[in-house]
Amino acid sequence: MSHPAAFVVFGGATVDHSAATIATPVMHASNPGRAATAVGGVGFNVARVLARLGHPVRMVTRIGSDGDGAAVLAAGHEAGVDMTSAAVSDTARTATYRAAFDDRGDLIIGIADMAVLDEITADAAATAARAGAPRETVVLDANLPAATLAHLTALATEAGQGTAAIGVSPAKVVRLAPLLDRIGHLFVTRREAAALLGHADDPAVSTRSLAVRLAERGVAHVVVTDSGEPLAAAAGGEVHLFPPFPAHVRSVNGAGDALAAGILHGIANRRSFFDAILAGLAAAAITVEDPATVAAALSSAAVEARIGKARAVM
Repeated sequence: MSHPAAFVVFGGATVDHSAATIATPVMHASNPGRAATAVGGVGFNVARVLARLGHPVRMVTRIGSDGDGAAVLAAGHEAGVDMTSAAVSDTARTATYRAAFDDRGDLIIGIADMAVLDEITADAAATAARAGAPRETVVLDANLPAATLAHLTALATEAGQGTAAIGVSPAKVVRLAPLLDRIGHLFVTRREAAALLGHADDPAVSTRSLAVRLAERGVAHVVVTDSGEPLAAAAGGEVHLFPPFPAHVRSVNGAGDALAAGILHGIANRRSFFDAILAGLAAAAITVEDPATVAAALSSAAVEARIGKARAVM
């Protein structure tokens, strides 16, 4: 009997404070809206989605010895994520992310306080890496310090482990720039892709072009997203565009993380890279229809059903 592929995720686990306007937002003014608090973080969202899709997952992160840290641990356990490698800081508080959305669910601004993650040193991460199974796929988010990312990708390359990296933000994705030839799967937004290539985002430059240029820098498989526009996927000299699956959007928070996790899930289930994109699109569509960052309805069966539904109307 085959066993589900195992993953170890190194990255951010946060408490997210979000608010959305009820009507079209008016800038520089108070707006009626609704607010919520939930656990999140790019790496942590990916880990929880992978666990909901049936994979053994370890989460390597750092939290504070506070109520927010306790909430992160509880959410990880509830999702089935192994949290034994989540270290507790003696001085820093748990990371927080504050986001404002408009009445359509689109992000207006996000503000991240991730100082605790700077304490995930290369040595600490290496110790956590050695504690796992040898065939774990390594997933990194760019919240980690640059030296830690470099050390982990070197260890994974030496051990022959698969690697995936997620951009997080234009400000942080540049930490991945020296490591592109060590990354098996890269997930970035178009703004992150532009930053990684060393220039500002230019609407005249297509996601297709951005994906091709990143592949030319040595990344084996590249996914560049563009909000609700078609994403571009490049690998092996090919590049294809994929429109999002139809969905009734309630919140886009967590959609990109679900997309990355869904694609990794598809690859782990022996789909080709371009076919695995469909699993990511399905996971993202399920996610945007739920106000939570990790949708309660996510499962391997739900992803397959959503792919079937999308294919029926293609």
